[in-house]
Amino acid sequence: MREIKIVLPDLEDVVPEEFVEHMLNATKEILLAMRTLIDSGLDKIEAVEEIAKAKKEIKKIEIE
Repeated sequence: MREIKIVLPDLEDVVPEEFVEHMLNATKEILLAMRTLIDSGLDKIEAVEEIAKAKKEIKKIEIE
């Protein structure tokens, strides 16, 4: 029986190191941008919760 071996190149052999570095930095920037969106959304939700809480605390005051 005959064997055929196929050797595939490593990623480092195909893609320059500088490309990998740029891609990692770009991925980090995307994640930071997503974090900003999430933080902004959470801030808006907290603001709405504060308004709702303030509305519940409003009580009727009778004036004589």
